[in-house]
Amino acid sequence: MFIHGALCISYSGQCLMSSIIGQRSGNRGKCAGTCRMPYELINKDDNKIIDKGYLLSSKDVCTLDIIPELIKSGAMSFKIEGRMKTPEYVGVVTSIYRKYIDLALSENQYIVDEEDRKKLMQVFNRGGFSTGYIKGKLGKDMMYTKRPDHMGVFLGKVISYNPNRGYIKLKLEEEIDLGDSIKINKNSCKISELMKNNNNIKNAKSGEIVTIGRIKGRINAGDSVYKTVSLKLENQIKQKNVKENVKRRVLCKVEIEIGKPLQLEVVDMETNENFCAIGEVVQRAQKVEIEKDRIEEQIRKTGGTIFEIEEIKINLESNAYVSIKEINELRRKALEGLEEEIKGKISRTKKEIKLEDLQIKEIQEQTKISLLLNLIKGEYNYKKLKQVDRIYLPVSEIILENNKEKIEEITSIADTYIYMPNIIRDEHKNIIYKKIEDLVSKYNIKGFVISNISQIKNLAKYNLEMIANYTFNVFNNRTAKELENLKFSTITISPELNEEEIKSIKTNLTKELIVYGRTPLMTSEYCTIGTFKNCNGMCTKGKYVLKDRMNFEFPIYTNRINCNTTIYNSKITSIMWENLKINSIRIDILEENIEEINKIIELHKQNKRLEGQNYTNGNLKKEI
Repeated sequence: MFIHGALCISYSGQCLMSSIIGQRSGNRGKCAGTCRMPYELINKDDNKIIDKGYLLSSKDVCTLDIIPELIKSGAMSFKIEGRMKTPEYVGVVTSIYRKYIDLALSENQYIVDEEDRKKLMQVFNRGGFSTGYIKGKLGKDMMYTKRPDHMGVFLGKVISYNPNRGYIKLKLEEEIDLGDSIKINKNSCKISELMKNNNNIKNAKSGEIVTIGRIKGRINAGDSVYKTVSLKLENQIKQKNVKENVKRRVLCKVEIEIGKPLQLEVVDMETNENFCAIGEVVQRAQKVEIEKDRIEEQIRKTGGTIFEIEEIKINLESNAYVSIKEINELRRKALEGLEEEIKGKISRTKKEIKLEDLQIKEIQEQTKISLLLNLIKGEYNYKKLKQVDRIYLPVSEIILENNKEKIEEITSIADTYIYMPNIIRDEHKNIIYKKIEDLVSKYNIKGFVISNISQIKNLAKYNLEMIANYTFNVFNNRTAKELENLKFSTITISPELNEEEIKSIKTNLTKELIVYGRTPLMTSEYCTIGTFKNCNGMCTKGKYVLKDRMNFEFPIYTNRINCNTTIYNSKITSIMWENLKINSIRIDILEENIEEINKIIELHKQNKRLEGQNYTNGNLKKEI
């Protein structure tokens, strides 16, 4: 279970925002964090700005208060996010959670020390913490829209500012030290001058009025000051990291007899593995014999090894002499040998993986045309659609009672498939699958476009055709082969692939490529439209977009079955496909009317594409 750190506002694996906008794929671990950018929420019906700020930026998750509950839930492993974080962050967060996991597993009362919570806030927070979705939807309490980066700990408000000398005066809410870093508005700096009553000081405590020097920028009385880096906390964790090597305890036995080889045997107390190092023949002392205390002192110098000496037994003959250099060398050989012995006993079960030879006979057939109707419009005459082989209808549209006549109309003109959502939550699962059972019995359904691997089991019983949606992230031949083994008839190529990658996919299945439409960039439980305005069905009362810094507008659509949100690309993908070695093209429709749809189909059937500032060929000519 994920217990601390940055929370993706999109469902993992369902976010193409960074990939499509910035060519840095979240699915390949390269997310650029486009959700941390500022946006305006606009209702296009009246062109009114509803909200603005960092509208997709969530607070970091912190579950310190509910660790006992998470352990009782059956979780066997906890995950802490550390992507692009400092070693100090990792040290602070992991040590604090280790402390409270151990406390939760003990018989002692579980109480969180506020100082520990403050340390977590100090190393990184975005306007505080939340428990994410673990305790249910939090809405606006999960978000912080004023800024997307590290906020630090509130230090106090500016009492006065002298711009000529760069002095700010404030009453401290927290202690500070020279070398700490602070942030005022957009101004960040390290504290290099700290004064109290015109005297230079190295630190100050909470409640004191101090002056911090050499601060430049637009600063006014009343501005909030935050401590973003605590030098003292960083030094504490650095010292802890240096000391925190877990050592293996070892027993030693030393044999020093004149005329016999020097011997040092070491035994690991945990495993009883042992190793005996043999040295040079021991000589009689010419002047001064070696003493036991000196031998023990040298053998205990285990330095940077994984061992510490628990007990030493030394059998030392009188008048024997061994050089310090030889003792040190023998200690090194003995501990290295013991380490190798222990490693040799650690075995892992090896599993031979045989990759099935790909027997490919690529299908050569006339290119089919598939049409995804994301929305069903009651005023459209779908019988006027031309040149369509397959029509995909989303579950969310097909189960609506007022679409009944239109569904009968659509199923009469082309093979019709139920288009499954990429996310089905447990509380909606039974309802959705019961509706699907009714739909299959009522209408002429040819098959399913499956969007999530969990859906295979629930839909296989119908023995209808299965098409793998782009959400299966088909990147290569092996993925295609696995989907063939799962009895799919068609794979939809990932929109993340470029021209050469698409060509390289070889399969016995029908290869379908989305050649037209707005790419869904993000699927989220978080509702951008209603969260901050106390939702009263706002999403049904207008057409909403998110506008970014570059004035690109990203349409937002909500799923009224489970109230999750899909954010679409600002530009419409339009691709020339003829040289990409595919045998089915897919056209995704949102708001286009019947006349526009027919023109789009005709254009793309001729291997042409729409040009202009509103269109893109996606990642076709790019690498991510």
